[in-house]
Amino acid sequence: MPIINVNISPLLNFSPGHSHNVWEIVLNLQGEGHMLIGKKEYSYGPGTIICQPPNIPHVKYCKGQFRDIHIQPSIFALSTAGLCETIVLQDDSEKSVETLLLMINRIYHRKEKEYMEIIKSLYEAMEQFLINWYRYTPESAEIEKLKNKLANQFTDPEFSIRGLLSEGGYCIDHLRRLFKQSAGLTPLEYLIELRLNYAKKLMRENDKLHYTIAEISTMSGFYDTDYFSRIFKKKTKKTPSEYLNSCAEREK
Repeated sequence: MPIINVNISPLLNFSPGHSHNVWEIVLNLQGEGHMLIGKKEYSYGPGTIICQPPNIPHVKYCKGQFRDIHIQPSIFALSTAGLCETIVLQDDSEKSVETLLLMINRIYHRKEKEYMEIIKSLYEAMEQFLINWYRYTPESAEIEKLKNKLANQFTDPEFSIRGLLSEGGYCIDHLRRLFKQSAGLTPLEYLIELRLNYAKKLMRENDKLHYTIAEISTMSGFYDTDYFSRIFKKKTKKTPSEYLNSCAEREK
């Protein structure tokens, strides 16, 4: 999967018409405006990702100045699925695709040892984000932020769901309803699920880690070992000790 080119544009207010004989994936870093691709116009802003098919002329305009990063792969997964249309997506709140593209750009131009293997892995990860966003309806920005914060902070026993929900200034009950519509769980249920899944992961690997139940409880975000045991048994039908022993038996 060779990369033909990757680069960051300078600040521009206009990009003259041109085309390429390969797909081009463009992520807008700053500025707002529109692109004319073939005969169709597309709006863009920070984080907009535009995947342009081969051999279609395109022009980019901006109200002020824009800057983007663009990559031209020899093969694009969505095109191998039969798509030959312009695809417009939006980067997530964590700037996942921007982060990957900036890493690819840096490694591509530094050309250090085995750089193409690293680029290949980074590009495949970026491409998977694009495939998922194309296939599935993206979540609202607020729900995505909530899930990201839960994933990043669930091991903190002092983490407060109410505090998290009140950060954005939205109605807490409204956010809870939106979250449950998206995840099928309330934010608290989602948090407990993250903690229990992590606890089970630590137990499955405990032949190498050698943690006690109390340590696993704390590392998974539970202050109270008794509470952890009650919740664990309610969800898994086993006590933490029984689950830990069953994991040890499977390893034999």
